Amino acid sequence: MSDRWSDYASLFVAALELGHPIYEIDRRWWERHEVFHVLDSDDARITAALENMVASGDLQPYAGDGWFEVFN
Repeated sequence: MSDRWSDYASLFVAALELGHPIYEIDRRWWERHEVFHVLDSDDARITAALENMVASGDLQPYAGDGWFEVFN
């Protein structure tokens, strides 16, 4: 019976040893590659311009109260 447990333990350790490099390769690949670029170049430029307008104060983010302010 003890021989069976050592076989199971060695299989478990071997599976961990094989799985860890695969996990590390996958993790590092996802860190380096920004896969989720969903905006095309025109949309990205518009988004960047809107973010700059918010950062400079020209455009205020929507507060969520249901009323819009009109700026002149």
